[in-house]
This record gives sequence, C-alpha cells and structure tokens, in this order.
Amino acid sequence: MTEKVPKKMQDKFDEIMTEIDAFCKKYLNNEYAEVCRAMTAKLARKRPSPLERGRVTTWAAGIVQAVGQVNFLFDKSFEPYIAASDLAEKFG
Repeated sequence: MTEKVPKKMQDKFDEIMTEIDAFCKKYLNNEYAEVCRAMTAKLARKRPSPLERGRVTTWAAGIVQAVGQVNFLFDKSFEPYIAASDLAEKFG
C-alpha cells in the first residue's frame, strides 16, 4: 500500500516505516504494519508535521505503541501479543 506523503516528509516517513516494518515483520504481522503506515502517513500530512521533530526510533515505537494500545496488543489473551515494556526495549 502506498500512502500519499508530502515530498518534504517523504524521507522521514521512509525512515520511520523502515523501523516499523522491521519490527512488525519480526514480532507482529503485516496488518499492524499497514495500520502503522496509514497512521504515519497521516502524521506526515499534518501541517506542520510533528514528525519533523524527534528521533525516528522514538516515533516508530510510539506509533506501534499507539496502534497496539487500541488493538489489545498488550493483552495476553490476544494474538499477536507483546508486553509494553518489551516493545520499548526492542526499539531501544
């Protein structure tokens, strides 16, 4: 899926999505990666974009955490599952 992202934000979007895609491939699934991609693109389109500030890894972890929070990622009775502390640790 290709999301529309302003040219000014394309590099930052790509860097964040590289982190998110790798994390989702290793620990979650493609569905999480797609939802995170849509959320990241939405943030990139905001004016001014909050993605302009802050570290790529911090944004990647925060986006996965926010998507996971509303999708029961931290609930052991759901799959996929990861503890919130493990998510943060794995992003460094």
